[in-house]
Amino acid sequence: MKKTKSQRFCKTRHAQQFVNWRSEFEDKYELDAYADPTEPVMLVNDTILSVRNATHNYRLIYILPWILGLWILFFIQIYDFGPNRGMINSANYMVELNSKKQDQGIEYDKKRDMYYRTLVGEDGNGSRLNLIHAVTFYGDKNYRAAIYTDIILISILLVISILATLGGLRFPRFADIYFDRKRGIVYTWRFGKVAACKFKNLGVREDKLGLVLFLYGEDKKHGYWAKSFYLQPTGRAHFNTENDNTFLMTQLFAFMGKGKSAVITEERFERPQPKSYLFIDKKPENFEQRLEEILKRDDRLPELYAEHAF
Repeated sequence: MKKTKSQRFCKTRHAQQFVNWRSEFEDKYELDAYADPTEPVMLVNDTILSVRNATHNYRLIYILPWILGLWILFFIQIYDFGPNRGMINSANYMVELNSKKQDQGIEYDKKRDMYYRTLVGEDGNGSRLNLIHAVTFYGDKNYRAAIYTDIILISILLVISILATLGGLRFPRFADIYFDRKRGIVYTWRFGKVAACKFKNLGVREDKLGLVLFLYGEDKKHGYWAKSFYLQPTGRAHFNTENDNTFLMTQLFAFMGKGKSAVITEERFERPQPKSYLFIDKKPENFEQRLEEILKRDDRLPELYAEHAF
């Protein structure tokens, strides 16, 4: 595709109607059809072109590394907690020394001796559990407080790590965003809520995270309201440029205006969905009926994203 420099990126701090750029794209960019239209395009057929939601990138770049980092931090804290080899050797030495003092009738600190004996245990090797028992029953106040603080921190890390892992496992594969050429509409859904609009009312904004599309959707507070959905033409979660977005936007205009032959060389293209999800954001019930209700009202959408900062 031929690239032409423009100032589009800096002019779109606020959402605009996507169709307003049609002439610019048709005049400045030439698009070739490909066997694989490249990600994030997932499906192309006679009537539908679908694009993957950017949350897949966020999951890989943000959520999974955070979960891994929490578990690493938890195991580091576990590893650091407990008697080290120097403490065990010193405690065994003191147990032996106090035994000699007892045999010789020399006085020694019996409470401290019990601390050492409890710390090393019967086998003389010691353990984290031995340390907790020793500090609980025979340790001084300050050391006991320090150990209890470590235990609380480790427990909190464990709980957070488990909750984050469960959240990551339950994180669903969100629905693609569908461009329906036959009906001239765009639609998707998220957590059981339908969002859609006529292609002419579709809002768009470019930023460093990628491409933001604005659809009209079901809303608990307002009934219906503008909903934003991120697309990322690259695998990067940041530092997306105008040229990164241009190819995808050109594909969308070409498909909606000329059909699949402007985008793909085969009769149909479908990219396999990621298999790394346990849950999928399922299509809501009564979808078509709810879709029609939105399309009766979506002419208000351009007014919303023009007046409000999203």
